[in-house]
Amino acid sequence: MIRKAKKADFPFVYPILKQIFDEMQMKSIESLPEDQFYNLMKLGFISEDYRYSYRRIWVAENSSQKITAILDMYPYHDQKIIDVVLRHAYAKVDLPISTEIFTDQEAWPHEWYIDALAVHPDYWGQGYASKLLDEAEKVAKQKGYKILSLNVDQENPRAQQLYLHKGFKVKNTMIIGTRNYDHMIKELSH
Repeated sequence: MIRKAKKADFPFVYPILKQIFDEMQMKSIESLPEDQFYNLMKLGFISEDYRYSYRRIWVAENSSQKITAILDMYPYHDQKIIDVVLRHAYAKVDLPISTEIFTDQEAWPHEWYIDALAVHPDYWGQGYASKLLDEAEKVAKQKGYKILSLNVDQENPRAQQLYLHKGFKVKNTMIIGTRNYDHMIKELSH
């Protein structure tokens, strides 16, 4: 089953999302103590507008209602606000207001952007990512978007294969943090 995330889902969403953070090897994240980053992400998750707010996340569940995969997405124009809103939480986790975690532009005009797609390792290869990509396409179309986009680490051929199989094409390359990513798009028919 695919559904929108709820605030109470954070303890189950975070470990799945953290796989992406670990893979990205961003110094801005690695420099923070694990519990401090966890608490910051929790405050962001339960907020209304943060990049990884529950409002921007969909989850896949198995037949036992265990969260197996997550999808985080939003429109290009929300990039202006998705990280700024978290600054209000910095003091609550003893971070200076000048802290910057995500600074790279990841989406481009007129795109409905998939920021994060991750599956718990116990459920890899069971179709959850594919179902979430189908959901992303459906939501993007409902919102009136004609382009669905994402960035995939060039060192993640398994994910690249999935996106190619689902109809995405490499538009250009970019650096996020210190890693090379392919910016992939899928043109949506209405």
